[in-house]
Amino acid sequence: MHPKHLLTLSLLILFFLAGCTAVTTTTTASTTAATTGAATTNQTTTVPTTLPTETTTTETTTAAPVDGIAAVTGLEDAVVIRNHYFHVLKGVAATSDEGVDLTPYIKILGSVDFGTLGTYELQYELAYGEDVFSTTRTVVVTDGTYVAPTGSRPAASATTVVIGEGSYRSGTASSITHPVNPAYIEADLLSRAIPSNGWWTTLLVNNYGGTGNGIYTNPLKSGFANQGVEITNPGEGFVQYWNPEGLKTMAQFSLSLKDLYLRTDGLAAGYMTRVIDYGASSVKVAMRNVSSTEDEMVVTYAQGSPYIFAEVASRQGITLTAGSDGVDNYEYYDLSGNRITDSSYLGDAIIVKMVRRHVGYVCTPPANVGSPIYADRYFLVNAPTDTVFTIGSGNHPFGLLNRLSMTLGEGNYLSIAAIPSLAEAGFYHDHGYAFIAGSTIDYDVDHANSIVSTDYLMNVQNVSGIVAEPALALLPHQYRNSEVPLTTHTFRTVRGTLKVMAGSAFSTVLPFHGMLPGFTLPEDATFSAATVASYLADLDSRTEIADTENFLNAEGPYWNSKALYPLAQGTIIADQIGDATLRDGFIAKLEYLLEDWFTYDGDTDPKYLYYNRAWGSVYYSDNTFNTAGELSDHSFTHGYLVYAAAVVAMYDPAFIAAYGGMVDILLNDYMTPEKGDAYYAYLRSFDAWAGHSWAHGFGSFAEGNNLESTSEALNSWVAGYLWGLATGDEARVDAAIYGFVTETSAIKEYWFDYEEENWADGYANYAAVAGMVWGGKYDYATWFGANPTFIYGIQWLPAGEFLTNYALDETETERLTTIFETYLAAKNGVIDTWYSNMWSVLAIYNPEAALAAFDANKILTDDYPSELAGAYWMIHALATLDRRTVEITMEIHPRVASSLYVQSDGSVVAMVWNPGGASETVRFFDGETLVSTATVDAHSFTKVTVLPGV
Repeated sequence: MHPKHLLTLSLLILFFLAGCTAVTTTTTASTTAATTGAATTNQTTTVPTTLPTETTTTETTTAAPVDGIAAVTGLEDAVVIRNHYFHVLKGVAATSDEGVDLTPYIKILGSVDFGTLGTYELQYELAYGEDVFSTTRTVVVTDGTYVAPTGSRPAASATTVVIGEGSYRSGTASSITHPVNPAYIEADLLSRAIPSNGWWTTLLVNNYGGTGNGIYTNPLKSGFANQGVEITNPGEGFVQYWNPEGLKTMAQFSLSLKDLYLRTDGLAAGYMTRVIDYGASSVKVAMRNVSSTEDEMVVTYAQGSPYIFAEVASRQGITLTAGSDGVDNYEYYDLSGNRITDSSYLGDAIIVKMVRRHVGYVCTPPANVGSPIYADRYFLVNAPTDTVFTIGSGNHPFGLLNRLSMTLGEGNYLSIAAIPSLAEAGFYHDHGYAFIAGSTIDYDVDHANSIVSTDYLMNVQNVSGIVAEPALALLPHQYRNSEVPLTTHTFRTVRGTLKVMAGSAFSTVLPFHGMLPGFTLPEDATFSAATVASYLADLDSRTEIADTENFLNAEGPYWNSKALYPLAQGTIIADQIGDATLRDGFIAKLEYLLEDWFTYDGDTDPKYLYYNRAWGSVYYSDNTFNTAGELSDHSFTHGYLVYAAAVVAMYDPAFIAAYGGMVDILLNDYMTPEKGDAYYAYLRSFDAWAGHSWAHGFGSFAEGNNLESTSEALNSWVAGYLWGLATGDEARVDAAIYGFVTETSAIKEYWFDYEEENWADGYANYAAVAGMVWGGKYDYATWFGANPTFIYGIQWLPAGEFLTNYALDETETERLTTIFETYLAAKNGVIDTWYSNMWSVLAIYNPEAALAAFDANKILTDDYPSELAGAYWMIHALATLDRRTVEITMEIHPRVASSLYVQSDGSVVAMVWNPGGASETVRFFDGETLVSTATVDAHSFTKVTVLPGV
């Protein structure tokens, strides 16, 4: 488990020392003045007691020191120039005695009204182990000359960077496509590589984040417009059906109607938005008038928060305007549920009810749109004490009272929440002043127990001076894998039912059951080594280096990197059947293309890698699928190249020394495990809160960002894992394991709805897959067609051993069976294309049926004939291995991969992959019981018996 793994909802971390006596520690934190920028703790430790042994002798044991708070820095008193936002965590850091970053555990009490002259006090608190730190910080808001933050990304003229025998291009390169620079971000954030592929990253490249583009925090949707900050409750949405060319498609989504807009009178039309801070699951956006440095309003978004948090420069002239389309009327209530009929109300909260809000249509297949669906929508506004709320009409076409004007009382803050009902207003008011000031998500891979722990930590700022925990709405993949106590409050959204917790931290735990690059030699009765050798020969002839017509030489990086996958699998297969000639020939072809991409030979070179200094990202000289212009699909494309490189490294270790540095820059682009790096963004393609990758670099769509091919996203983790094993990079191995298990859990929830609880009935009744998942939508479709084979199949390519993680136990196998049978029903029982992929998936739960269906001629005349050998191999391997098991696990090893299967006779076998240059010993466990060990030779892929059959 993570050393900071949370055992309670408080920030107090309890460490249990098995076999050691208790150590009592009293801690005080003192500062000489409010201007102290660093604080240390003073510890007094009692003498340990003794523990008796069973033989009545006494043994004295001294406990290991309990980790405590070493230092808290950055808490000097501060002076703020009026109308410029003061970030309570800017420059603040805390560390433990053992070097653990404790900054995510800091809580703040109080607020700074940055638009009002005066002196403000903030209380900072931190509890860790047995230490408690507390200090007061004074912040003065005054008039004066404002000095804007400074910073820049490194820039350079055209240059070639050489790594080993490889090289890449950087600097000026006008001959290729580049993304726009991230222009809408505060300068002091430029010391780190700039994130992309996120839920909010459209804000980096467009003012307002782009016209009409959605920022989905789930449960809320937001965005920016001249009217102000949009605050919409999209709810579950509705399901609409289409019938293009006789193919049934559908989508679950919400209408484009906007519920509320929040703005201040000081904001002019065309104001500017700028990202001024971001964390793992939160972002702060300043709203400024053109050519002004003054912050009229600062909005904080946090994934999972029912609130949008706002802080304003002026307490007067704040308006909340409800949309006029698709709503019958507007009503206002106090916290007790009493309707407010006067035009003015004094208090600290008010509820806006949108009566009979239009939220969708009753639709039926094939493409019928029926009557409208209506629902009441409630929004709670939490404000300072003695706020004056004035109810009026905001130019409503029928004069209805859709405008709420506010003069804030004792503070410049407010939060606005979507709430399911009037009865729940009290709960969301109590937690509505616990603002999210920062967010951190950390993972830890427990090798001994083969589990991944993820800690979700929120810095809380109690702006009203009253201590309270935030309310967080957890996603299904989070609460199903957590023991965190939940309230009875929920939200029904496009992601299913979100369940609300009251607290600033929680943890999830996921098991890791292994992943491999392929399969060992099949042994079923119908397998023929001669047959697979003939298929390998066909693969060899189809991928001639000089043939410009095959994918191997395609201009697009996605297509020719994808062509490496069957070659890499063919390398493994050839080695398994003992055909060194074919194996070495495949390796030569793999190295040909890899070295082509990994070497820059000048401006006329058609294939090379480019490092963009403005973003800290790597892309290709070719912009197919906007991998360069929009930083899209990096994990997909990079993953194929890295996978091929990892297979080559197994059989040709010299490749690591020659081109390993080039492989690393691809991995660094989408899978850097280090936070805050200046050159590469942390896990660039991965959304740690959502639990999955996003494909588009910016996410500039009305429905937010999107991900289509989950299997290619998973393959990118497999690739990073295999490369980490080959190079002994344990940090990379752990990052890949974390990403793989987390993304797999999210895919099962949102793309396949394993629990059958997340999709709306109108969707689940007609499909068992989401072809594309967006921030606020499910599509039963793909970017390239509506054929059900494409919609299901895009989640199952490339076909590989890692896909068996969709059927780890009997329950999951039953769900995969249902999914595949639903697909077949959509095709009237006939697979029409992508045979290699579909039969490979069929073999996971029914290898006999896959063997019976297999037809080499169909694959050879299909889209991907190069996959013939791989499909034959996978189907026969699964016929040999039978099914996955989770009862026995291999202790995670930094140099060896495995997957375990239970066979029909009850025996448990493990395929083990050791790409390193030394033999390794691996251990297998049934729970905590060691059941078997095995020594795996260097550079070997073999099968071992873990438990004998009966």
